Amino acid sequence: MTDNSFILQELLYRGDVSFRVHNVKITNFLHGQDLPMMFLAHYDSLPDDIKNQKPLDLSLLKHMNDKVTAAMACDMLGLSHGTIKPANHLKVNGTSVIVFDDFPLALHLSFTNTAKENQTTYGSLSSLLSNLSTSILFTGNVHVLHKNPTKTLKSTDLNENTIIIAPQNDYTRLPNSHAMATTHVLNTLQQNSPKTLEFLTIAISERVFEHFNQIQQPTNT
Repeated sequence: MTDNSFILQELLYRGDVSFRVHNVKITNFLHGQDLPMMFLAHYDSLPDDIKNQKPLDLSLLKHMNDKVTAAMACDMLGLSHGTIKPANHLKVNGTSVIVFDDFPLALHLSFTNTAKENQTTYGSLSSLLSNLSTSILFTGNVHVLHKNPTKTLKSTDLNENTIIIAPQNDYTRLPNSHAMATTHVLNTLQQNSPKTLEFLTIAISERVFEHFNQIQQPTNT
């Protein structure tokens, strides 16, 4: 990398590069309670004393992957309803634009709270939302806005294939392998150096809370 040549993925790692959040948009917010989930997950939520009273025998193990509600799991175990608490389920998808002003450079990213069908907790939904910043996962397409003709911007994928991102006035969609390399960098930073991405994960978490509060407000009739 020279003074006028930069690799996108390396810019995300550099301590002397400062990105800011331009916007965060929520495109999907699904919350459910007591959705059918694997019987074994319900069983694992029980305290040890009840598990000792109700060990998993062969007849129950046959149903370990069956998707059931909390009440159905109680029936299967011969427990009174309410012994297994209904779980909260959350799926969030959204997009964010982050900007490196000194370049200038903008990245349009997609995120979710889980790669699974939904994120589940036997606690309250508010506790799940409170911990959202630690579970953000960057995935999918990455679009790059690079307008500066005096700087060469490159992208390197996980197989070390390099492309040049030509400067233009509109976003460039990265090829899938390069988008994957970019989100891999972000997710690695999120896991190993979470403070590096706090500027973004906290902004996402705050926007999700704001969105949740808006949909909770009763509409005027």
